Amino acid sequence: MKKQLLLLGLTFGLFTGFYNAQECQDGRYHQVLFPSVTKIADVKYGENQKPVLGGSNLQELHVDIYTPDGDTKTDRALVILAHGGSFIGGDKSDIQVVCEEFAKRGFVAVSLQYRLIDVTAAIASGDLGDYFKKGVVRAMHDMRAGIRFFRKSVVEDGNPYGIDPDVILTGGFSAGAILSNHVTYLDDEAKIPADLVTYIAAQGGLEGNSGNPGFNSASGMSISWCGAILDTTFMSPNAQPYIGFHTDGDQTVPMLEGEPNIGLSIPVTIQGDSLMYQRAQNVGIESFYKTYFNNDVHCGFDQIETTLMTFDFIYDQLCGVISSVETEENINFTIYPNPANQSFFVQVPDNNYDWTVSVTNLMGQEIFMTSLDAVKDRIEIESSSFAKGIYLVNLTSKNGERATQKLIIE
Repeated sequence: MKKQLLLLGLTFGLFTGFYNAQECQDGRYHQVLFPSVTKIADVKYGENQKPVLGGSNLQELHVDIYTPDGDTKTDRALVILAHGGSFIGGDKSDIQVVCEEFAKRGFVAVSLQYRLIDVTAAIASGDLGDYFKKGVVRAMHDMRAGIRFFRKSVVEDGNPYGIDPDVILTGGFSAGAILSNHVTYLDDEAKIPADLVTYIAAQGGLEGNSGNPGFNSASGMSISWCGAILDTTFMSPNAQPYIGFHTDGDQTVPMLEGEPNIGLSIPVTIQGDSLMYQRAQNVGIESFYKTYFNNDVHCGFDQIETTLMTFDFIYDQLCGVISSVETEENINFTIYPNPANQSFFVQVPDNNYDWTVSVTNLMGQEIFMTSLDAVKDRIEIESSSFAKGIYLVNLTSKNGERATQKLIIE
């Protein structure tokens, strides 16, 4: 198997090919393998200037680290998550439950503290939009320092957390998602918006000055729960994978394009998860996205449901489930609608074979099987009982021909 995540190079935006797949036996990264986890609280990863007007005091920056109890693996995927709070509030403890769910599946999970915007200073600045954009830059510098901290820990400290430094993913909720998206895709000096060039340069460039210089700060994936990005063109062709969730009526962080509203409108145009997904599809980025319709609540979706779909997507990427399947080039079949809900069709144009049609989850467990005779070119499969997530639809003939495609159930 080969990972679909790309090997991170030594500089932003440099990728050098595929690297060997993570060991995913027994459902690691997908199923609960470790019922209990250990939280290592308040580990210092860096420090930087407090974000107040004229401030010169340093603020220490900390992470909480969650590891699976009883796990002996020493090269585990690391996921760094950031809390929400509009960049003016929130705490790393807010996402403890999500971090625990990751750790129970064999990840090392991290909840990241980052510098928040001082609202009084923002209002006093006279330009809320500019101040909030600079706040995102400061938070971005902090997350990059956090990523570097863990890569440094492998090289200089003997890998105390048992991670694979090549497999570091980031994500977050709301402001944390915006943070992760910019860390992942604003990865080249040439992409910096003109009005931020001088400020970013003064703060240490894209790397920033929050700590652990000299180590790679690239993220291998962005997980965006109700997030956005300043400009979807930051997402370069074939960049790191992306997964997002959003409600269609979200006014805090717009699903499409607009200004965020945190009780007052912030005069900055951002592009939400739906537009990020469109960009990902257009430029060949591995991606998954779900809109929750008729819902105007910010992040108003089932957190557990979206987390389970996230595990499906990450497992696919890390463990090479889809890419490892050999499909005969001359076997052409379609699945529609896809994503599906109550039912879907499997169609084989100009069918000449008797097929066994099976549906398996990403663990390879068969959940449905039927047949499609040579005299037919399509069948309908009722899927209302399928759990939401990613599946494989497999066609196998008596002569050994086979083909597989991905199916998403919403």
